[in-house]
Amino acid sequence: MTNIRRKAAGIILLAAAIGFPGPVQTQEIVTDNAVTVGARSLGMGGAQIAASEDVTAVINNPAALARIRSFEFHLGVLSIGRKIDSGLRSATANGNGKATEDYLGLGTIGIAYPVPTERGSLVLAAAYNRVKDFSGRFRLSDYNEYAFVDGGETWPGSEIQDISEEGGLGIISLAGAVDVSPNVSLGLSLDIWKGSYRIDNRLLRNYDAQEESWSWLDITGGEDDISAWSVKPSILYFDKNFRLGAFARLPMTFHINQNNYEELYSRNDGYFFNVHHAIDPVSGADYLDSEDYSDVSYQINAPMQFGLGVAWGTPGRSLAAFDMVYENWRNAEFDNEYDPYYFSDKYRSGLEVRLGFEQRLPFVGAVGRIGYIRQPVVFKGPRGDNYDDPIIDAVNQKDFLTLGLGKELDESLRIDAAYAHGFWSQEEGARTDEESHERVYVSLTYRLPERFMK
Repeated sequence: MTNIRRKAAGIILLAAAIGFPGPVQTQEIVTDNAVTVGARSLGMGGAQIAASEDVTAVINNPAALARIRSFEFHLGVLSIGRKIDSGLRSATANGNGKATEDYLGLGTIGIAYPVPTERGSLVLAAAYNRVKDFSGRFRLSDYNEYAFVDGGETWPGSEIQDISEEGGLGIISLAGAVDVSPNVSLGLSLDIWKGSYRIDNRLLRNYDAQEESWSWLDITGGEDDISAWSVKPSILYFDKNFRLGAFARLPMTFHINQNNYEELYSRNDGYFFNVHHAIDPVSGADYLDSEDYSDVSYQINAPMQFGLGVAWGTPGRSLAAFDMVYENWRNAEFDNEYDPYYFSDKYRSGLEVRLGFEQRLPFVGAVGRIGYIRQPVVFKGPRGDNYDDPIIDAVNQKDFLTLGLGKELDESLRIDAAYAHGFWSQEEGARTDEESHERVYVSLTYRLPERFMK
């Protein structure tokens, strides 16, 4: 029973039988977990391709930077809360799981500087924005008929799976915009992506009978360093009450350096591991089966991303905005010969839709905002290398309802706050997941009065 090959085979059979996810692949997280940048943007459902009015335009539409008329400093704080309720119902296994995620930290920081010109506008900007968050915790307990597998023999047992994740991905942007006609601005951003992802996945299985007992603890995980750079040209047409914006993020490459570990333990001395057991391999009390460490480096060639947005009205007074963002991850590729059909087989194309409104509120001197976001679930699976495993069926796409409020404290200082509630569900074979997100964004914008720019 302590044979490592037999034990690994048991883990594979377990995953196939009940649909447990293993450690999430990095390609899954870099295509998902998008975070709306900026409090004003979040309050308006992220619809900012044509409506952007501050330094977060480096992400939303660099051409909109040209509408900034004075030096600007922007600082935003982001809070993310996530809850997942999972259920597992099959002929061989039943269980319930819960996951939580909590992040509180820097969301955005940046400056914009309008270069003095005799005519038109030229604005340069630099900013950092957190665009993806990977933090989370998942715990699932169940009873499984195939908990233990040794050769052709199987027997049941209780199971606990505990997965903890952390990390995120941010973008350092250097951008600029210029008016090329009385009603048209062009913009360009160079975006440097940098982040990390860490996961620890623990699967505990216990079998207890009068004649014998077994306890297996499998620990797998790793840490990924993620980096990339991208270029985003953009355009904005504007007149008094109408704006039309578009961008195209050019194809880009994610560079991923991955350090993995695998530790498999078993014991049959009448005692049981706990899921976070402090194991001393030299003690001899806990039977160490294997330690396996590996370093892997690879690249993901990501597809182009296109965005189109329209806005009607006057920003800060009465404005309606609508965006569409399209990205086809089926066209992505690995940089080597590893499963050349991976992305085309396991991913969907995705169209994100954003809708937002803002209206100056009478008597209070503030601007109220409301919005809606629908983000697609682009990864359909199956997870792992077995194409007979169940695919992920998005029962409900990622829907967000948003609210926001902005207030001019004086001629140079503005505070914005936004709240978003997101919800969706999916099925993966015998497993179902219902997920909800709570996001809060608070930002402070300082603009030097224009008279000091002259």
